[in-house]
Amino acid sequence: MSILHKIADVADNLTPNEQRLIQSVIDNPTSAALGTASELAQVVGVHEATASRLAKKLGFNGYAAFRHALRDEFIPTRDTATRFEKTINETSSGTILGDLAKQESQALSEIENFIKPEQITRVAEQLMSADRVFIYGYGNAEMLALMALKRFRRFGKDVHQLSADPRTLAEQVLGLRPGDVLLTFVFRRAPRGYAPLMEAAKEAGVGTIVVSDSTGAILSFQPDHLLAAPRSDDPDAFQTLTVPMAVTNAVIIAAGLTEKEASLKKLERLGQLIEQFE
Repeated sequence: MSILHKIADVADNLTPNEQRLIQSVIDNPTSAALGTASELAQVVGVHEATASRLAKKLGFNGYAAFRHALRDEFIPTRDTATRFEKTINETSSGTILGDLAKQESQALSEIENFIKPEQITRVAEQLMSADRVFIYGYGNAEMLALMALKRFRRFGKDVHQLSADPRTLAEQVLGLRPGDVLLTFVFRRAPRGYAPLMEAAKEAGVGTIVVSDSTGAILSFQPDHLLAAPRSDDPDAFQTLTVPMAVTNAVIIAAGLTEKEASLKKLERLGQLIEQFE
């Protein structure tokens, strides 16, 4: 199990200081992997014992074992990124497009270190078996929410996009019931409406799915299914939607495959209707 998955498993039980430590580790895993518990605690401004307790909550015997796991998981990746960067710099003019392509390629190549194929399959099956699908995305995530809305609507699903407006969102959530599924997109930091939305979904017996980046590991309310992969090796770099869009498209394709014959019939019928309307 990856460290991000271990973090996700205990996210609800972390203290505020432990959450700050985790955020520091996620933002700069290389420094955490090479430093001591004291150094990490000092950067965050907490007691050294907090770092040791956090390591044990994550299932390690102590901080040394946690640091060793960080080295195994992140240092080789960063070394690969360094070699890759050197290769690109030697064979390209260092254009913005080239640099961006390099960063995106690296992030995409690492997706399955964080999201396993069976997770995609389970999420796709839950979405296709749902009575209704509700989709929520705030800010830039709205683009992915809209894409998912259109794709699942083409499969004949009863799909609804949740509003970013608090009052409208509350009105929409009021009608949630068992059999529904909530698909949420969360990047960098959870929007204000995330926690009450997830709490309302849980109270209503609604299945929950979140597509996220490194933020997913420290969400205050963990979903039934979390698909979280870093969007870039550098948390301070420009962050795009390339990685979560790839994850979302994988879910959509897998969803079509779960009911292949029915999905194709729906799409054929859609094509006929489009011709009639146009």
